Amino acid sequence: MVSNNVDLNAKIPNNVGLADDVKLQRALEKWLPSYLEWWNDMGPSDFAQKNVYLRTAVSVDNDGWAHYDYVKMPEYR
Repeated sequence: MVSNNVDLNAKIPNNVGLADDVKLQRALEKWLPSYLEWWNDMGPSDFAQKNVYLRTAVSVDNDGWAHYDYVKMPEYR
């Protein structure tokens, strides 16, 4: 499936048509808060204040080239 539309306001932003699989979407939405709680409890200390290179695209230009950048871990989606 190819989709260029990404709903960045969704609880779990994606470009793979997650909304088409309601059962999977609901399962991931239920799992996400527990994962975030686990990460806050067990993840690296003071990670929220540090820039972490996630090696993930933060934007894509009109020619399809991805731009990678530093973001704070809690802002990673």
